[in-house]
Amino acid sequence: MDKKRLWLLIPAALIPYISLVAVVFILNSTKPVFSWIMDRIFSDNGLIFAAVILLICLVAAALGIIGFAKSIREKWDAIPMAKTIMWIKLCQIPAYVAIFVLGMIMAITIFTIPFAIALFLLDCLALTVTGLLNFSAVIAACREGKTTWKKSWWVAVLQAVFCADVVASVIFYRTLKRNEQAIVSA
Repeated sequence: MDKKRLWLLIPAALIPYISLVAVVFILNSTKPVFSWIMDRIFSDNGLIFAAVILLICLVAAALGIIGFAKSIREKWDAIPMAKTIMWIKLCQIPAYVAIFVLGMIMAITIFTIPFAIALFLLDCLALTVTGLLNFSAVIAACREGKTTWKKSWWVAVLQAVFCADVVASVIFYRTLKRNEQAIVSA
């Protein structure tokens, strides 16, 4: 994939990590470094902090959506795009695991349920954006004749399901690679 295009896709990979950073700040807000940052940058206002985190995530999502639109319009190559999306989804696994564990812990008490809901919604945002990007790889592969919609519709559907999206992106990329190698050797 062209390195000039990656700046549109990488921010989508960072959304779960941005939400993890927010949780780290919240949980460590009494420690000197975090306290200093919260005081100097956010004026000790949690709402400003939450708004900044949300804004960063929305900008990352907007860049991912722009990447989706550009990939369709400019007809990006399917295999490099599928490979990039696969790696993005694989790199998000540690963040999703940590967020899931933290979300379960936060769901225990009524006071932290809003944080669990916020983490879930940010994860849904990340899932949607990376799912759109993988959907554009499916469209590109169909357009290039590397697969058909009949053989690839399941990849698009599974982009809306946590965990299954990662498996689907890996299988889709491997299938495209195998199909390309079969065409080259024939």
